[in-house]
Amino acid sequence: MRRIIRVPEGPQYDESYPLSQGVETETMVFANGMAFDNDSRTRMAAAASIADETRIVLDALAAILADAGASLADVVKTTVYLSDRAFYDEMNSVYRTYWAPGSFPTRATVYVGIGSECRVEIDVIAVKPS
Repeated sequence: MRRIIRVPEGPQYDESYPLSQGVETETMVFANGMAFDNDSRTRMAAAASIADETRIVLDALAAILADAGASLADVVKTTVYLSDRAFYDEMNSVYRTYWAPGSFPTRATVYVGIGSECRVEIDVIAVKPS
């Protein structure tokens, strides 16, 4: 079983983008989040600060996971992409509030160019609860 996940809270990629918000299998969920506005093809206006952008991304990921019967607590791996090293502390101050202390998933943080003026992008891999 493989199911594409699309939720209103996630990035609204149209058919010109060859990617999905998330993919669910029998046991796992793979999801991607960024504060992307499909109409303007740029970062959402609500993502004024790195903290705002990180919240938007993590809230979208939570909605994608929920659609598959999972939650952020089920995430085992994240990859955080930042467009500038200077954003690390502000992103991290928000990121840490989405998991209980001591229950963080493994994580890699990568500094890259992110399209559409987005500054934060996060991928997650979750194991669905039994």
